Amino acid sequence: MRAPPTALSLRQPSVVIADDSTVAREGLATIIRRDLGYSLCKLAKDQQTTSELMEKHQPDLLLIEPFFGNHDGIFLLKELSARFPRTRLLAVSRHPEEIYAERALRAGASGYWMKTGTREELIHAIDTVLAGELYVSPRIAMRAVHEVVDRRAKDHTAPKLTDRELHVFALRGAGLGTSRIAKELGISPRTVETYCEHIKLKLGYRDADALHKGAQEWFQLSHQQVAPGKPRITQSGIKSTKYQGASAINDNCATRGEADEDSRPTVIL
Repeated sequence: MRAPPTALSLRQPSVVIADDSTVAREGLATIIRRDLGYSLCKLAKDQQTTSELMEKHQPDLLLIEPFFGNHDGIFLLKELSARFPRTRLLAVSRHPEEIYAERALRAGASGYWMKTGTREELIHAIDTVLAGELYVSPRIAMRAVHEVVDRRAKDHTAPKLTDRELHVFALRGAGLGTSRIAKELGISPRTVETYCEHIKLKLGYRDADALHKGAQEWFQLSHQQVAPGKPRITQSGIKSTKYQGASAINDNCATRGEADEDSRPTVIL
């Protein structure tokens, strides 16, 4: 079921798509143009192009895979939400929602949809976000409720990693050494080592080898794809602040049927 009409639905929403996967960009573009009939401004394949297109078009909605390569997607969402507060950000990601959905929302995103979902779920996510609501799966929403109810009990568990610590942990799990992580994050190797010490204390690793092994196991587990035939969860919305929409749609945005890849078949994300 499509979201009820809003002030924004009286005009055609403008959209920018940002993803480092050509297949994902083309698939999302097809859904935006053909299935929804929205105004597609441009497609971005890296962070710099995303920033430039956002500055130029000021779209109503940004569909973005925040994790370009090994870059920190949470910090990117924080930056974009601060620079473009009138644009709704919907994270469209391959990374597990159990780990990143809440962090993405705290960073300023309006929703988090996993690429293992269906086309119908993505359309519902887009409608939900443009209607001024937050979008997460029912599983994530229910977990948030339980965390509030069980907060007192959870106080005795190990502290959670900060966003930066989690990123260092993920990069370590991906096989990157201290110097490479430092280069990726733009920090010193000594700072990376400090983050690793914090992670060891919080997660109970006895030494660097144990941390490295744990990071690899976590990385492999968290990046597994959903097995074929596994049931997918229907997404739902959670009421948020009212959407204030961007100003008039940029005339440079390509309307339905005008963008160059419109004749391509639908691509599965």
